[in-house]
Amino acid sequence: MAELFLARAEGPGGFAKTLALKRILPNLAEDPAFVAMFLSEARLASRLHHTNLVQIFDCGKAEGGYYLAMEYIDGPNLRGLGRCASGLGVPFPLELCAWIIAEACEGLSHAHEFCDPGTQKPLELVHRDVSLDNILVSREGSVKVVDFGIAKVADQVHRTQTGIIKGKLTYMPPEQLRGKKLDRRVDVYALGVVLYELLTSRKPFDATTEASIAKAILFEPLVPAVKRRPDLPKALQVILDRALAKDREQRYPDCRAFQADLERFIRAQRKPMGSAQLARFVERVMGPPAVEPPSMPPHAPPRAALVETRASSPRRNVVSTSESMRAPKLSTEASALESEAETTEQLATTELLAAPYQG
Repeated sequence: MAELFLARAEGPGGFAKTLALKRILPNLAEDPAFVAMFLSEARLASRLHHTNLVQIFDCGKAEGGYYLAMEYIDGPNLRGLGRCASGLGVPFPLELCAWIIAEACEGLSHAHEFCDPGTQKPLELVHRDVSLDNILVSREGSVKVVDFGIAKVADQVHRTQTGIIKGKLTYMPPEQLRGKKLDRRVDVYALGVVLYELLTSRKPFDATTEASIAKAILFEPLVPAVKRRPDLPKALQVILDRALAKDREQRYPDCRAFQADLERFIRAQRKPMGSAQLARFVERVMGPPAVEPPSMPPHAPPRAALVETRASSPRRNVVSTSESMRAPKLSTEASALESEAETTEQLATTELLAAPYQG
């Protein structure tokens, strides 16, 4: 849906700040509905300030396209980190998995509880797209939730079309597939799926097609995580079972309750766990950081110098990048976690509910 650039904002006296720039793809920039959703994300995310949420610094329009200037995180998302760990045969430590999800809970709780500064009324925000792809970890050991592009707000102007479900199918709870009214327990379930994947390098079901995945989520019991990771403690199994309960009334009521149980588990292990431990794990799996950052073009535009781009559609001839500027390819391939990031699905409700009856 958008191009991503590494950018640098420059100012007087040698001021410079590295940013991530997100720009709507040209074909979508002509779609008023998509532009409205993009600007809705900008308005929403710019109001959220928390150490576990990626910050939005600027929103604008240039050369006919809209962009967001965002906090740059020097580190992978959880899918990339898991892919490299699987390639090296390095399992995630149990306590580290719990700590990462607890930190994500902290950021999402801030968003869930956020009130309109003017009215002091809760916005009742739900992310709706929590996944391995949308949780980043920095080399300094920070955990950041990103991408509120399809977040649901109670008074949101741009609303989802009736009969269409947005999000990544793997992370959707049953009530989302059934088109019911959503609340913060949607994000609790998705975080539970992320925790399951970190612990086992597998999804909570064996289904592979959209129809079979929908059927598994709606009607079939999930594969117990202990079958895929025999060293899983009973306490963590109980936490997973509650987070992934099909009946949302049996699920954690919010991320705060989920976080409290995760932190209780971490304390019971009597091992130090925090950003320092995560930073060491990231370096162990990803290797040491580059000695020098990518070099910038000699004549950068006044707002931001675009250095690299990875687009989901054919590249536009707007930035000339040398081979040395481009991000290095991973040297290992995923064997357990997916090798490609999941795309956001837009599925008709009728298709999902019909899934159990398709051959």
